Amino acid sequence: MAIPLHEDCDPNDPYQAFVWALVGLPGPHNSPLLVHPDVLRQWSKHLWDLGFRHDPEQQTKEYHPPARGVTHWLNGSGQWAAKGAPRPPESSAPDITELTPDERMHLAQQLRESGELGHLVDPRELDLNQARIGTAADMMAEERR
Repeated sequence: MAIPLHEDCDPNDPYQAFVWALVGLPGPHNSPLLVHPDVLRQWSKHLWDLGFRHDPEQQTKEYHPPARGVTHWLNGSGQWAAKGAPRPPESSAPDITELTPDERMHLAQQLRESGELGHLVDPRELDLNQARIGTAADMMAEERR
């Protein structure tokens, strides 16, 4: 579930009007939003019923979502900043088509060492000179022996 942002919330819907304002409340820094968005919608409706309304002219802060990582409600690296402050540049993975072959090889080595590619079979480990006939169950049982 994405982090609720001001531009994504309907200001005329009591269940959405203030959800964006309840994200990343002051307190522990870099902590995730510990309240599920469904609860935030209930709180928004409560504030609406109490007569709260948003006045953009009075707003002095705005939320900047995380520049890295998933924009999920559990990602607490977003922050409130002065209204109009530049947002940090978004960071993403490099376009590997722009990397040199040596850089791609180094990236693959890093992914192997970190375990990210552990689910892949290294063709150098395959015995390519043997054909085997049998069922998958027979072959699995044979490998266990």
